[in-house]
Amino acid sequence: MYLLDVYIEHKTIKLNTRFSYLYDEPILRGTRVKVDFNHQACVAMVVGCKVYDEDVQKEILEKGFTLKNILEVIDPFPILNEELLQLGELIALETLSSVMACYQSMLPKMLKPNSMARLARTETMAHYEKEPLKTNDKQIQILDFIKGKDFNLTELRKTFGSSINTLIKNGCISTYEREISYAPKPFQQVLASYELSNAQTSALDQIKSLSQQVICLYGPTGSGKTELYLKLAEEAMSKGKQALILVPEISLTPLMIKRVQDRFGQDVIVYHSHLNDHERYLQYQRVLSKESLVVVGTRSAVWLPFDQLDVIVLDEEHDHSYKQESTPRYHSRDVAIHRAKTFGCKVLLGSATPSFETYARALRGVYGLVQLPKRISGILPKVTVLPPDYRFNPIFSPKVIVALQQRLDLHQQALILLNRRGYAPIYQCLQCFSSVSCPHCDRLLNVHKESRLLKCHSCDYQTPMIHVCPVCGHDELRMIGIGTQRVEAELNRLFPHAKTLRMDSDSTTTKNAHERLLSAFENHEADFLLGTQMIAKGLDIANVTLSLVLDIDKSLLRTDYRSVEDAFDLMVQAAGRSGRGSLQGEVIFQSGLKDHYAIKLAIDHDYPAFFKKEMNYRKLGQNPPYAYLIYLTLNHKDEKIAQSEAFELFEAFKEKAVDVLGPSDLGKLKDISRFRLILKGKDLDKLRKSVSEICFSRSLKSEFIADVNPMGDL
Repeated sequence: MYLLDVYIEHKTIKLNTRFSYLYDEPILRGTRVKVDFNHQACVAMVVGCKVYDEDVQKEILEKGFTLKNILEVIDPFPILNEELLQLGELIALETLSSVMACYQSMLPKMLKPNSMARLARTETMAHYEKEPLKTNDKQIQILDFIKGKDFNLTELRKTFGSSINTLIKNGCISTYEREISYAPKPFQQVLASYELSNAQTSALDQIKSLSQQVICLYGPTGSGKTELYLKLAEEAMSKGKQALILVPEISLTPLMIKRVQDRFGQDVIVYHSHLNDHERYLQYQRVLSKESLVVVGTRSAVWLPFDQLDVIVLDEEHDHSYKQESTPRYHSRDVAIHRAKTFGCKVLLGSATPSFETYARALRGVYGLVQLPKRISGILPKVTVLPPDYRFNPIFSPKVIVALQQRLDLHQQALILLNRRGYAPIYQCLQCFSSVSCPHCDRLLNVHKESRLLKCHSCDYQTPMIHVCPVCGHDELRMIGIGTQRVEAELNRLFPHAKTLRMDSDSTTTKNAHERLLSAFENHEADFLLGTQMIAKGLDIANVTLSLVLDIDKSLLRTDYRSVEDAFDLMVQAAGRSGRGSLQGEVIFQSGLKDHYAIKLAIDHDYPAFFKKEMNYRKLGQNPPYAYLIYLTLNHKDEKIAQSEAFELFEAFKEKAVDVLGPSDLGKLKDISRFRLILKGKDLDKLRKSVSEICFSRSLKSEFIADVNPMGDL
């Protein structure tokens, strides 16, 4: 008999402990089993196994425990290796989440330690067994066809009809179920290895020679960072090792995949959330079997089961998308660094606008710093700031319209960035001036004119557009503000012969929509590409000579301490899409804040100066990277309960002399009231310890969420 230690599938922090069960055979760590937990069948992950000898029995009896046998062994072999098992426990401590939540993040849905996980898809295969005693010509044809190779039964029936059934009935053909596997895709083009510039060669030598394991690769847009990623991946492959290239947005994966495939001529492993469950499972299995040594993916790809990693790249490392917004709230950069320590490999953090935390560590020598001084081809575009003129046009100033028309006349293309989807963010009564809001959230409903709907962008509630004010009954309502749909309508009105593609979360819901839209624009099937922040990064199209950024003022004026940094990043990244070929590029920021230091420095593409100035404000407020933050959120349907428990925790932290701010009312979301505390301090381990001691020991009625090193507003 053997004693097993397991974590059960429940992700609640209250059950973040090992439970013991018995089994008559040893089971390896990382194997899923089914157990009876509180009279409920649950999936559990085995993390320990030892002989249940007399000493162990005595210890268990002294504690007064009664042990149950496990109900079932799910896996014939472990699905998590030793490195990932240890990593899950480490990330759980760092993110103040449960170990099981981390294990579930690592696995595709079909392998998750979860009772609701679906099984992999299978297909019925036909296998030749023997010749029949009596045959006809068709049966002989069928048996000759399948000898030496098994075929999908459905396809055979399509080809040969009911004769297949007769051969199965007579035992000449047997059938079995097989898991559907990945079919490698053919390649049409493999490009020769790119000849690096002197600056790139120098940067590559520095990356390989620096003693630091983590390297900040800083260079302006178009300076050739991607080529360095490919060179490092190429060197990893030549040694039979693996390379992981992470991108922040799903919209960027087709671009990076194409670059990698064109270079190496192999079927790159791709891993992101827009794959269906079975596709993610197949790609996961391909990493296990080393079918390809290069992986391109978004945030979750950092958990894949590598065993010989040689380099990890985070492209556009400053992007908030690398931070998980649900439990466990990990950052891909932190996970990558932990994995790099295990494999002894480099982590490359590339960006034209590095996160302040990364750049500050690089300047202090904690990370290595490698710089690319200028663009490989073309020059940085000319940047101007134009104030909006709402008397002339509700969206575009006169000079903007002229600039757009010039691109059409020259058969060039333009990017138009507005980081707000929908048609208009406010639907207001002209009588009482109240705005239509979501019944489930403290949020205004956004107008989606195409579908004649009002939508909540927080909870996805939607309702048909109304024409009578729900507050006063007045029948005149107006739309205020602009979203991408409204900009698209105005472009169509102003330039009826031009073609506009809109790329936002509303237009990219279907499978491969990002790839189709970007491919169409790259092939000049459209003149304008309009979209949210997903179009601001990664695009490298030589015919784009104008980048237009609309309404950046709202981002600059947000109260979040990261708001100016985020706005600056967006402006510089969007500007970097213009003039990447031989044509002169132009960038226009349409803003009423032309004297704001972030806009002035974005015009000059001067990240170091912006970093220095903004860090002065961070220091005054003792905000990251000068201090660490932990957000604690209490959620409950009853506002009074959430508020009361938030104040209870506030007092407890004060008694422990922990610097705590709040509680602040975050408003309702999906009918749930939310209150937040902010812990601030120089010692992150001490902050984590105080949360564990004060919060985890209490029986709170509210849902409790901890966010360590948050990226800004929740």
